[in-house]
Amino acid sequence: MKNAILICLLVGFVNQTTLAQQAKKSTAKPQAATAKAQPAIKLKFCTLPDDSSRSAKLPLKTIQDWANFLPLKVTCDNGQIFELKQFNFTVINKSPMQSRDFGIANNGIPILGRKAIDQMKAGDTVFMKDVSGTGKDGQEIKLPNIVFSVSE
Repeated sequence: MKNAILICLLVGFVNQTTLAQQAKKSTAKPQAATAKAQPAIKLKFCTLPDDSSRSAKLPLKTIQDWANFLPLKVTCDNGQIFELKQFNFTVINKSPMQSRDFGIANNGIPILGRKAIDQMKAGDTVFMKDVSGTGKDGQEIKLPNIVFSVSE
């Protein structure tokens, strides 16, 4: 008798689980077949617009001029120019070796980060990560990390 009750409970539990899974599948919204997904742009390299050689080594004056002109713009490997919207801004000094993180920047470089650019010397580096920008079409996309250093 106990075995019969146990079997009935087990069968009931299995049926309930199966019905719940089927109900979950039926409530899922079907994706529209007519909507075409835009191909994702996969960029590998972005640099300042004045870096025609794509060496990522620029004179301090060029970096300062870029930092002063808003909105900040970069040129990527597809030749397209993007306006920077948000990024994490870090300056890495060569001597003495130190990394200074100035936090998240929105539509421009943080004030203390901008002052750090004025104090940069040859070999010092700017590192921007988690970069997002907009192209000519106004669509915001994720850009690769942007790194450049002072050449002289």
